Amino acid sequence: MTVQRLRRVLTVTLVVCGAAAVATPRVQAQEVLPTEGGMITLVGCFLPGGSHHSKYVLAKPIMGSVASVTDGTCAAPIDETAVELKDTAGRHLGEGMLNHVIEVTGRLEKLEGTTDAKDLREVHVRSFRPVPVVIPTPAAPAPEVRYMPAPQPQAAIPPLPDEKPVATSGTAPIPALPKTASPLPLFGMISLLSLSGALSLHLVGRRRRE
Repeated sequence: MTVQRLRRVLTVTLVVCGAAAVATPRVQAQEVLPTEGGMITLVGCFLPGGSHHSKYVLAKPIMGSVASVTDGTCAAPIDETAVELKDTAGRHLGEGMLNHVIEVTGRLEKLEGTTDAKDLREVHVRSFRPVPVVIPTPAAPAPEVRYMPAPQPQAAIPPLPDEKPVATSGTAPIPALPKTASPLPLFGMISLLSLSGALSLHLVGRRRRE
């Protein structure tokens, strides 16, 4: 008996979880788009309609306007949240902007061919613009901080000793003459005079004896 009740509880739990999983996209779509028709501005990925009734669709739409995006290209899947775009002829909304993020302003109405009045996923385009792409510039690196060593104290330079003046006698010293003279000439002259004197005395004595 207990095993049967456990099986029933597990079965009911699985059914509830499966229903919630199936209903999730529809709930998300209602959260993205308003519940009443009227003028609206959407931003999304501009893609070809493919199997949809419209030629173009806006995939992954979000309400409101954006100033810029960091990457203008896109490749979002077309699911139940996609919005079909009407009245695109003559507005130059075509092949050149496919797979790009655009902003569309128009009137939101019930999807053509649906019986659910709350299925508001058709926009009659009044105006559009490609969303500007702004690539953020990398922040400038912080300046390198260099730590300089503290200046070392310089050793004190001892003062020079006072120079005392040297006392002088007031007379300039006589410079020594170079020793260029020799005593040999003087000796020769003395010898010559002595010889001459001796010779003179000898001659005088000889004359007296005669």
